[in-house]
Order: sequence, then C-alpha cells, then structure tokens
Amino acid sequence: MSARTASRTRRLAAFGAGAAALALLTTGCAGDASADGGAEPEHKSFALSGRTLTVDSDDSRIELVTGDGDEVRVTRWFTGRALLGSTPRADWTVEGDELKLRVSCSGIVTTCDAEHRIEVPADVAVSLRTQDGGVTAKGFTTPLTLRGSDASLTVEDVSGPLDLHSADGAITARSVSSSRVRARTEDGSLTLALARAPQRIDASSEDGSVTVELPEAAYDVRTKVQDGRTNVSVLEDRASSRVVSVTTQDGNVTVRPAG
Repeated sequence: MSARTASRTRRLAAFGAGAAALALLTTGCAGDASADGGAEPEHKSFALSGRTLTVDSDDSRIELVTGDGDEVRVTRWFTGRALLGSTPRADWTVEGDELKLRVSCSGIVTTCDAEHRIEVPADVAVSLRTQDGGVTAKGFTTPLTLRGSDASLTVEDVSGPLDLHSADGAITARSVSSSRVRARTEDGSLTLALARAPQRIDASSEDGSVTVELPEAAYDVRTKVQDGRTNVSVLEDRASSRVVSVTTQDGNVTVRPAG
C-alpha cells in the first residue's frame, strides 16, 4: 500500500469514527434533553392586590379573555424537545400583580411550542408586553395596553381605552367600542374596525397600510402619507369633536364607513 493510500484510509477511518461518535451522542442526548408537555394543559391561579394585571412574556402565543371570579387563571400548553443542548422548559412566576412567562429552548435540533390562555377578572385592566409571539384579546371593558416585538396583535369586542403597539407585526382590532384608541405598528398593516363612534383615534404605521372603519357620524379626519395613497369616504367636519388621525410613511391610508 502506498503512503498516499494509507493516509487516505486513516482519514476515512477517523471521519467514520467521528460520525459514529456524534450519532451515538445525539442518540444518547435525545432522551435526556427533552421535555414533552404534550397536549395536556397545566393550570395556575392567583389573586391580585390591585386592579391592573401586568404580563411580561416571550416566545409564546397569548390569549387574553375575561373570566368569572376574582382570580387570574392561566392555562399553559407547552411542548419542547432538543436533541442536543439544555432541556426545554417553560416557567411562570408571579411577583405582586405581574405575571412573567418565559420559554427556553436551545439545542442543535429543537421543537418548541408554547401557548398561554389568561383569564382576567372582568373589572381588571391589563398591560401586556411580549416578544416573539402573537397576542389575541377579547371581551375587555377595562383599559387594555398591548406591546409586541415580533408579534401580531389581534383585538375583538373591547370597549375600554385601547393602546396597541407592535414593533414588527400586524395589528387588527374588530368590534371596538372604545372612545379612545391609539394604535401604532412599525412594520406591518394596521386595521381598526369601530362598532361605536369614537372620540379620538390615533393610528400610525411606519411601513404598512392603515385602514380605519367608522360608524356613521361626522369626523375631523387628519391624514398624512409620505409614500402612498389616501382615500377618505366618511363624512368630514373640521369642527367635529371626533378626531381621527391616521399617518403612514410607506403605505396607503383608508378611512371608510363601517359595514
């Protein structure tokens, strides 16, 4: 056997041994570094000392709804699996009136999925901030503040003061009876559908179209578009106390009758 052939044979043998070792390591860690919550839900309840719930979340879908009783009730669904790396985990902690939700998944191959349903007493306001996970909220009559980073926000059937901000994601609000609405998205479309004539609307997008649907009434409509079209088809009256301000830097603005 020549020296070149022997050298090549040794390299192939070393490569094969390394691949086998990696396969063995992967097989061994797949079971050790896995946490499977499956479809079985987990539950947590706690009382509030005040009348505002603060939620701090990351890497999870969030559903906010109003519930009966005086306690906040949380249901969690979590599934995680890592072939190599730390064991996936989901944590929930309560400090005062703040609920903190954390999901941690890392490894060469990771399956990670988390969802939380939060039932809030009907007379409690909610302030939520989340990173990397969509949020839906329905049925609130109290003040509702939602802040998202890399997250879409969807709101339905609310009547309290509404404040929405998404750094990277669409905002959609339907059947809104709030007298005051503030909504801003930095990168995404924005749609507001009002069920009752509001007193004040402030809607803006840096990169995305904005659509506002309004019940029949006269409005002081103020629009500003840097790169896009404007279409206003509601009754306008500069003297109206109902002010609708809509701006976008890159996108179209539409203000039209509801229905």
